[in-house]
Order: sequence, then structure tokens, then C-alpha cells
Amino acid sequence: MVAFGGILTLELRAENLIPTAPGTAPDYFCTWNVQGYVLSYAPKKLRDAMTEENMFGSGKYQNWTGFYPRIRSDLYFVMDDSWDVDFKNYDYGADLLNPARFPTYASSGTEQEKFRKLNAAVQAKGWRAVGGWIAANKAKAYQDMSDHDFYAERLKWMEAAGWGYLKVDWGSNSKSEKWRRQLTEWGHQYAPNIYVEQAMIWSCVPFSDVFRTYDIEAITSIPVTLSRVCDGIKQVAEPGAKGLINCEDEPVIGAALGCAIGIMRHPFVGNLPDGQQDYAFPPVARDLKRCVNEVERAVLWHRVAPPFRVDGQANIDDVKLNDSWCFQEREGWSTKTPGKWSRNSAPARITRGGLPLPTVKVESGEAPFVIASRHPNGVLTVATLGRTICASPTDRKYGTPLADITLEAGKLTDPIGIFGHYQTLTLSFDTPMKGRKVLAQDILDHQAKDITAQVVIKDNTITLPGKLIDRIGLEKADHGDKSDPGMVISILDAK
Repeated sequence: MVAFGGILTLELRAENLIPTAPGTAPDYFCTWNVQGYVLSYAPKKLRDAMTEENMFGSGKYQNWTGFYPRIRSDLYFVMDDSWDVDFKNYDYGADLLNPARFPTYASSGTEQEKFRKLNAAVQAKGWRAVGGWIAANKAKAYQDMSDHDFYAERLKWMEAAGWGYLKVDWGSNSKSEKWRRQLTEWGHQYAPNIYVEQAMIWSCVPFSDVFRTYDIEAITSIPVTLSRVCDGIKQVAEPGAKGLINCEDEPVIGAALGCAIGIMRHPFVGNLPDGQQDYAFPPVARDLKRCVNEVERAVLWHRVAPPFRVDGQANIDDVKLNDSWCFQEREGWSTKTPGKWSRNSAPARITRGGLPLPTVKVESGEAPFVIASRHPNGVLTVATLGRTICASPTDRKYGTPLADITLEAGKLTDPIGIFGHYQTLTLSFDTPMKGRKVLAQDILDHQAKDITAQVVIKDNTITLPGKLIDRIGLEKADHGDKSDPGMVISILDAK
């Protein structure tokens, strides 16, 4: 029994609303920021950390393949710049496992066998598969080899070895749409089970497997990422293209707007080893490294509602919300000048999958960002996102304004994902709700409970109080984690 307002309510236990099998979304953890962290972001040294010792070792800042135990079966482990680079000669684009960095796996055997041994070791730690960052060019040592022969050879080796992901970044061809298109086509031809991620050029979205919204400051990430995702979802995928947007380290956006996720945050919290503040993930605003549960909830939600391809169909609000932040010392990897203001705007409301824009009412002051999607499998997801509001260099706040939000959801489908904070959330359907039963659970939980008596059912609507969303959506939160709530509900015929 549990008491609410003096009334005793029996909590009826029910099934788990989240599948137990790993998902198929091309989500990943990327090593770039942990590479920087362990070397205190020493100039020109970040690449030196990309070694097997750091990936598998047991030292204080090692065992990277031990990260994210709850969800790593759903994730690719993407080694960033420079798993293939010689320590002494930074010549990018060899795309071969470097024996100096990976002596256990690359000291003997064919190149394909080396790739296979490393992938097997990563999978033995529970990850979906290994992946790698690659430069947008081949190394100088291979200039006599045609691009086709060079990439076809490596793609075949990686495919046979079970690799899962290639993150194509900067290089001499990074701004060439033609080159990126050709590499994607070779990927489909020679490595059909490997995702080839592109970036930088928006015209690449239609033919890409995945297109990444690219490097963003942690503090200003919500409005900047939302703005870039809007640029991406306006595109239309070409026939045969997966056409997914990767919203990088904004997992709730990924969950609610049907985007893939590229996790950059890692569990090494606090100052850098040299004692300075970690400027990639500063302990202000959201303090992202202490928001691990939101990553876990979003990745688990992709088991229910996987990301979906761009089709040009989205409702994007003409009204924009304006965020601001006055950066202080070591609060950004790019914005390094103390006292510099950053002002960013993004649409107040965004929906995909044919949903109308939600109604958002606040008593006074600012509103939250509100996003939602009807996924191709019919599943509904809705989220609120917080705001960075800076009135002066000494008056800086992050938070989610509470609002009464109504979403005209149309057809009742099951289940429904809810992320963020609300005053109330009302879901309106095209069928009467009388006699329905409502189950709910924290996405991190394994068993739902009956919350029918705690919601308001009227005509075609169900209204959830914000405090209920907070309670259920944080029920399994880890101690000290600062993530917003994330829950799932199932609306059933009580009969």
C-alpha cells in the first residue's frame, strides 16, 4: 500500500514495459572526451590516450570498455582519433590497427584477423561491436593506391571482422560531398553491416547512413542541437539510404525526435587529473557527467522506439526560445574567454511523425522546449527540455520551466515514453478513455505498476500530474544522478 493525499492506493505490479533484448539503433559511446580527460586535455596529446591499455586496463583512468554496464549491449564502442595512427608520425588515414597502440591484437596475423581479435575483445566486455573514427582521406603512404581499392580492402576486412561503425570526420576530403557519397556507397557495397556516419555538409544527409550534428559545447548544447536537428530532419532520405540524424550527446532529444545518439560523456567526474576544471563537461548548468541515467533511459527507450529516417515531414514552430550563457573560466572547450556571452535560439516546439505541435501553457515567465514524435511503429514519445537563462555574469540558471502541456496524439498506441518535467501532461486521443487502466514505470525499472487512480481520465484525455511523472520517472535514479525523469506508460483496456 502507498498513501497519496491520505488515500491508500494498492500498487498492482505488472509486466516490464521495456524489452530485455538489446536494441538495434546505431547508438554508440565515443572515446574522444575520455581521451582528453585522462591527459588533462594537454595540447596535441589527446590522441596519445587511444590505446588498448586505456580501453582494457585496470588503472585509475582506464577500463573504458567497462563504462555503461546497463546499456553497453545496445552500444557500439567507437574508438576516436587515433587508433590507427603511429605515435611518432601523425599521418592520418591508415585505417589499420596500429601495433604500437594495440600490441595484443595487432602484433600478428592478417589485417582482418587483427580487426577481428579487437572486436571480439570489445564484444566480450558486453558491447555490441567496435567502431572507429576515420579521417576523410587516406594516409600519404597509400597515395599510389586508388581510393576504391584502399577503402574496399579495409571495408571488407572490417565487415568480416564484425565491426559495426565508422565515424568519418575531418581530413582533406571532409568538405567534399562527392567523396563522402562515394565512401558511403562503397560501405553499402563492401560492408553492408557497418554504419558509415557522415558530418559537416548538410547536403550529405539524404544519402548518409547516419549524419552527426557535430561538436557542440555542453552548456549550450540543447538549443544548438535542436537547431541543427531541425536542419537535418527537413531533409529527405534517398532510396536505399538509412537517413538517420545523430544528435550526439543529447540523449533525450534522440529519444523524442527519433535520432541516433553518440555518447560523449563518461563516468570520470570531477576535475581533470592535473586538478583543473574539466572544460568539456563543466560542473555548472546541467553538470552532464552527473546525468548518466538520462543516457541509459534514452538508449533503453530506443529498444521500443528506434530512430527513424528523415522524410521531410516535421512540424517546426515558428516561435523560437532564446537561451543565453555568460561563460566563465574553463566552462567550454571552444568558448575559452571568460566573460564571453553565447546566445542561441531554437524552435519552441518540434514534432515528427505527423503529430501536431503541442499546446504549452505557463503561468508566467519562460517556457520549456517541447518535442515529440510518432515513430513509424506507432509508439509515441514526448519530452520537455531545460533552458539556460543568464541575466548577468553572476545570475546564471539552468532549469526546466513547468508548463501545462497538451498533445493531440490521435490514435492510441502502446506504449508511450515521457521525458522531462511538467506541471501537467495531457494526452488527447481519438477514442474514449473511460474504463482504461494506466501502467507506468521508470524506464530503468523492470516492472510496471498501476497508476490509474493517480491520473485524471476524462472523455478522450488522460492527464498526468507533473509530480507523478517526477516520482515514477526518477524511481530508479542512481544516488547523486542529476538526470531529468524518464518513464513509460501503457494505456490498456481494463476489460
